[in-house]
Amino acid sequence: MMFSIYEGLLDMIALFLSVLSGTPSLASRETFYPPLNHTTFITNTSLGTYGGVYHAPTDQASPIREEQNYNYCTMPHPRGDTYSLPPPVADHSVNARLVYLEYLQRHQRRTPYNILPGGENQEYNCDNIHPHLYAAPAAQGTPPATVYGQAYFDPSNPFLISYVNGSCQYPQLTIGGLLDGYQHGRDLRAVYGDQLGLIPDSPDARVWFRSSSSALTQGSAGGVLRGVFPEHTGPIPLHQQAASVDTVDRGFPCSAQNTLLATIQSTPVWNEHLTVTEPLRTRLSTMFNATASWTSTVDHFADNFQARLCNGYDLPCRRQNESDCVTPDQANEIFRAGDWEWNYWWRTNPHAMRYIQLVEGLFIGEIVRKFEAVQQGQSDLVYSHNFVHDGDIGPILGALGIKSLRWPGMASNVAFEIWETSDSQFYARVLYSGSAIETIYGTLDWIPLSALIDILQPFIPDDIISMCRSS
Repeated sequence: MMFSIYEGLLDMIALFLSVLSGTPSLASRETFYPPLNHTTFITNTSLGTYGGVYHAPTDQASPIREEQNYNYCTMPHPRGDTYSLPPPVADHSVNARLVYLEYLQRHQRRTPYNILPGGENQEYNCDNIHPHLYAAPAAQGTPPATVYGQAYFDPSNPFLISYVNGSCQYPQLTIGGLLDGYQHGRDLRAVYGDQLGLIPDSPDARVWFRSSSSALTQGSAGGVLRGVFPEHTGPIPLHQQAASVDTVDRGFPCSAQNTLLATIQSTPVWNEHLTVTEPLRTRLSTMFNATASWTSTVDHFADNFQARLCNGYDLPCRRQNESDCVTPDQANEIFRAGDWEWNYWWRTNPHAMRYIQLVEGLFIGEIVRKFEAVQQGQSDLVYSHNFVHDGDIGPILGALGIKSLRWPGMASNVAFEIWETSDSQFYARVLYSGSAIETIYGTLDWIPLSALIDILQPFIPDDIISMCRSS
């Protein structure tokens, strides 16, 4: 799973040139594929966000950007005005039609998982969104009251001093995230319904929707599917596996995952990245009373900063001294280090294949079986949509051999398109956040479906129970 030496040299040369020229001027797709194979990517302050976007409004949908840059707050996705047909179909060298879409996406933007240990200096308010919490009988019966969860905090609660005031749960979908979801769904309708005629006008037996057991993915599904089916009334089934054995979001028990992760995070390469980030991690740890669980990776700080900026809030300040604040340069270094860590976990560490097998192999197997059913003419589905997490998108992109992997942002998405030619041959195209994915196998813009299955097949474990018990 390591990049070749040649590819690594090219990345280092590109990075060296960018240092000479200052902050690089990047084309949209370049921002998805930074040179992540060396820790100088983390420490080179001239790179800034490497063309990435980390800002979005508080209570509005994210602005539609002409450029399709890496946008952590709301990743690009297939849109009617930017979507293009596969090259052989577009130039009429092949007569083919789209017969199946497998779509995966992370949930839309949200509040943070990780509240600063020293407490937050700003309130978070979620009064403008209602997370509904109710059950209804499947058959006819008395309908329930449509209750929703309204977070509040009693000022007499002594734990508030080291927490955050406001009206949000952490994490929860924000109104901006919900509005982004509506637009996401409308855009999918424009491409795969209006333009390509694949998605039916209303959900029927040809469509399948799945989420994790998280309220984040369920709430995102409600927003996106409203956009996909704007005229539909009535409930839509959103399939979920039991949380304790779920094949997404690390639902099933597997002690070998943590054992292998500890091995991955003890290599000389990983330790080098800890060394170069140590001054900043120590500084932030002092500012916010963070313990070792916060500083063993940059995940916690990155999550907190991303969720703030992506919902219109400022970077945090120390609660005891509000003139002592995180600077944009410090946040950018955390974001670059986060990208480096994700690339190492799922692409370049020497145990990446086995780690993907342990974490995401069962879900990859489910996807491949759907592809095989289409290939064999045994599928009744034309559209399957999965609402999952960054921890699911990352390993799938790793399995596809993405050229370099930045942290999959909010609503990051993978579209597996299956096309059937006039002579009954099946071809696949894989779009990552709206554009053909660039991988170690080339750009996956038009390959035999069997070749895509061959790429993914090695990541499907033969005996996951035995693998999980081994350590």
